[in-house]
Amino acid sequence: MTWAAILTVTSIVGCGPKGPAVEMVEGKVLLDGEPLAEALVGFSPAGGGGLPAAGLTGADGTFRLNAIKGAKAGAGTAVGEYVVTVAKRASEGPAGPSGTDDPNYGKSAGVLVEPKVKNLVPDVYGDPASSPLKASVVAGKNVFEFKLDSKAKKGK
Repeated sequence: MTWAAILTVTSIVGCGPKGPAVEMVEGKVLLDGEPLAEALVGFSPAGGGGLPAAGLTGADGTFRLNAIKGAKAGAGTAVGEYVVTVAKRASEGPAGPSGTDDPNYGKSAGVLVEPKVKNLVPDVYGDPASSPLKASVVAGKNVFEFKLDSKAKKGK
C-alpha cells in the first residue's frame, strides 16, 4: 500500500469517534538539522502488536500520527515497538496546470511523458527493512525527534 493510500485510508477510516485504544504520538523531523516539511512519517509495528500509523510534517517539521485502523484522526497509535520511516518525493519533468483538459499535455512524439520522481530524503529512511529509526510508544503522550542525515546510505 502506498503512503498516499495510507493517508487516504487514515482520513476516511480514522474519523470515527470510537476505535482502538491509542496513545498520542507527535514529533519533529530534521534533515541535516533543519525542519523537514511535507514529509510522510510512517510507524510500522515491529515484532507484533501496534497499529500502522502515518502523519505528514508541517512547515516546521512537526507531525502528529494517525492510526490507520479506525482510531480517531490525529489521536496517535497503539502502545508498541515501531520501525519509523520518513519519505519525501518531488516530481521532476513535465508540469502543468492541474486538471488540464488538453489531451496532448505531457505527450512527446505520441508517447506519454511521465514525470520523474526524485526522493528528497535518502532511501534508507523510506524503507521499513532498512530504516534505522525506531520508536517505542508507551501509555500517555509520546514525543519523538528524528534526526536524518542527507548522506545516509542503506547498510551503513
